[in-house]
Amino acid sequence: MASAKRPVKSKSVLAAAVFRSVYASREQRQRRFLAVSLLIIKHTLRGLLFSWPLYLLIYAGFRTDAPLSWFLWALGIPGVVVSVFILMRGIREEYRHRVQERLLSRLDLARLLRGGMA
Repeated sequence: MASAKRPVKSKSVLAAAVFRSVYASREQRQRRFLAVSLLIIKHTLRGLLFSWPLYLLIYAGFRTDAPLSWFLWALGIPGVVVSVFILMRGIREEYRHRVQERLLSRLDLARLLRGGMA
């Protein structure tokens, strides 16, 4: 099986039925589940790498007195909300681009982490 095959846009009903049956198989469902898990881990770690100052602001808000803590929370919490929104959008876009409507092989799961699968 070649890596990450997309269905060929053919007019054959048989080809579409065969693709759908393989796509719905237990093995492909497990690979898609693992792919989603890897994408979540990848994007979460990348998000933590870029937005750690926001989490530090919120942590400092828990450790300081009332007026300063409110200010730190007012800065940190909206930033974390935006960060989570960007994280979810990135996972969704990469899933649509690299996993949805494709037949995945084991090598495709490793390529998801490196970003080499088109």
